[in-house]
Amino acid sequence: MKKLSGISARHIAMAACAATMLASGGALAADAPKLGYSAPFLTDPFQAIMANQTLAAAKAAGMETLPATNANGDAAKQASDVRNLISAGANVLIINPTDSQAIAPVLALAEEKKVPAVLIDIAPAKGKAAMIVRADNKGIGAKACEAVGAAIGGKGKVLSLMGDQATTNGRDRTTGFNECMKAKFPAVEIIEKPTNWKADRATSAAQTVVTTTPDLAAIYMQSDSVMLAGVLNVLKSSGKLTKVGEPNHIFLATVDGTPYALEQIRDGLLDVAVAQPLDLYARYGTAYAKAALEGKTFSAGPTDHGSEIVTVGDNLMDYLPATVVTKDNASDPNLWGNQAAK
Repeated sequence: MKKLSGISARHIAMAACAATMLASGGALAADAPKLGYSAPFLTDPFQAIMANQTLAAAKAAGMETLPATNANGDAAKQASDVRNLISAGANVLIINPTDSQAIAPVLALAEEKKVPAVLIDIAPAKGKAAMIVRADNKGIGAKACEAVGAAIGGKGKVLSLMGDQATTNGRDRTTGFNECMKAKFPAVEIIEKPTNWKADRATSAAQTVVTTTPDLAAIYMQSDSVMLAGVLNVLKSSGKLTKVGEPNHIFLATVDGTPYALEQIRDGLLDVAVAQPLDLYARYGTAYAKAALEGKTFSAGPTDHGSEIVTVGDNLMDYLPATVVTKDNASDPNLWGNQAAK
């Protein structure tokens, strides 16, 4: 059977057949393209909603879907999950890596099995994917820095609750924030605390710093999905939870833009969130997965959906835009957090 860019002609025919059936309102063909979704964990709203939206988008595109797998933060389990998805008949994968280094052999396995893999949200440190769909996380960190630095007048102490530094997102959000602070607000003192995307670690770190740093000016949280509720509880129990604009308010900046975060912005407890384009990860991750099955290829440059494809190492990344959310736009229906809340 003739191969096109590592994809069989049978796969292309299957995709066309499924699309025809979907368009005509019929049921999916028995041999419809089958998508496997591998999540790093499903213990927070961001990951759970992204898995659900991605599987829904894949079904709408005419694909069968296997149940999303949950690695529970374990890179070895994610490797096993992907092997199981392929064994269960997945002929295309969407993966959100739990570890940017450890995903490399997983990508090698998928390539060996001729199963295209699209990565969303987090990029690999090495290894080849059909496409990577994510936001510019250094830019996200810089946007948070600019909001924090301006709000506190370019001076004071800021607690930075870091994501997992074994992931590109954790490293990039840290680097973008720190580089921006050094360049634009050099008088700001950053207190860094690792959390590994764990709510209990974030809460414990916040408790320690809030109670021992009376002049704390701001807190930067690299995931409101994981960290925000615990931080608000710490501030409340310490008698330091005040609304935006009130005296002695500790400025709060987060990343993700979950429904809970948008609610806290509207209630005046959270100052700013840099909202990831979760809905676009699902939409375009699925589109690139379908394109890979059809043997389509892409190149660096502007896209038709307002983003930029860039070359990073051996891979192409579609860098999707992130949105700075304040009280002025927290009710915008286009934000994924407001869509998910319905």
